[in-house]
Amino acid sequence: MSVPLPLPPTTFTDTLASLLRLPDETLAMAYIYLHKHARFHRSSTSPPCPLDAYTLALSTLSLAGKATESPRPPSALLLPAHRLLHQSPSASTPPPLTTASPSYPPLRRALLAAEQHLLRCLAFALRVPSPLPFLPRYLARALEPLALAEHDYARWAREAKDEWGVVELLDTRLGRRVREWGLRACRAEEVVAWWPSRAVAAGCVWVAVREAGVQVGDGEEWVARVGGGKVDWGEWREVVGLLEGLGR
Repeated sequence: MSVPLPLPPTTFTDTLASLLRLPDETLAMAYIYLHKHARFHRSSTSPPCPLDAYTLALSTLSLAGKATESPRPPSALLLPAHRLLHQSPSASTPPPLTTASPSYPPLRRALLAAEQHLLRCLAFALRVPSPLPFLPRYLARALEPLALAEHDYARWAREAKDEWGVVELLDTRLGRRVREWGLRACRAEEVVAWWPSRAVAAGCVWVAVREAGVQVGDGEEWVARVGGGKVDWGEWREVVGLLEGLGR
């Protein structure tokens, strides 16, 4: 695909995921696949990657959608991607791609071939660890010292939550900030590709709650409580340092 406007691949991936209404878990997994693909080609004696950055991004989103139970057909990926990459303020914008366009079949074949290439780089292992599934539990534990037993919203029935307008914790402003840190960590290869998912998740929660003005106290005790004894203190400190560097 020719790209008339400068569009960074990460921006392309984020925007396309929004257009496709993909959950954060799918976008995070797409970035994890991207990092694994890069590591494969850095450590392999095989020829350089034959894919351009945008085709690779499409293939990571497609496979991530399948792995996270949010699949999208090739046309759902290719048609908005083509529009996104060929938008132009001038009148010379090419006609939009449709499934009847002569260029659609070769683009579809290229996407399927890219998926096969990515699968080989991943050794056909689509179920890989991600920090996002740990975020709800860790955030709830981080906020326990501030919670009131009389208003334990997590225990409310769905009908009561709907009646009183109680949202899930990750849908609150702080919860959305935690999820954004989770996605930021997944975009950064030096964070998500090198450190355990639990440590990354705990680091994202720590940074977000401190930004929100929550007194977290002693870090080592906090990690033991929030991580349920399954997060290594030293690994968590390294992750927090990297995350704070991303925030600067």
